[in-house]
Amino acid sequence: MEQETIIKEVLFKLDNWVVENIDKDGDLIESSSLEYDDMDFNKKVTNDEILHFYDVATNYALSYTQLTDFNDVPISDTALILWTAGLLWRKYDVRPNDQIDETYSIGYGDSLIIQAKEMLKPFKKYNFNIF
Repeated sequence: MEQETIIKEVLFKLDNWVVENIDKDGDLIESSSLEYDDMDFNKKVTNDEILHFYDVATNYALSYTQLTDFNDVPISDTALILWTAGLLWRKYDVRPNDQIDETYSIGYGDSLIIQAKEMLKPFKKYNFNIF
């Protein structure tokens, strides 16, 4: 999948998030067409950040399925987009108590990752070892 498509699809899953343009030196690139008021969006992320989390999500998904690549998995693009959006949401989701217990509620980012895992579950390989 192309980088622009990845960024666009991930932003579709994140409610009212926008991309902040930053050059290689880390300086903000000002553009009159990309000026937003703080009330116009929920979060700002960079293209590099989205692509980084896409790589992380790919590694997590390959580890989860125990596959070496996703060439034979037709639904992998959608699952990786969901997983990436979930990781980004979890990064910026501030919770007062992030401990797993009976009162822990599953957040939006967690539900996106769970959906991605459910999509990849039929393609998961299992190894049985007998000692």
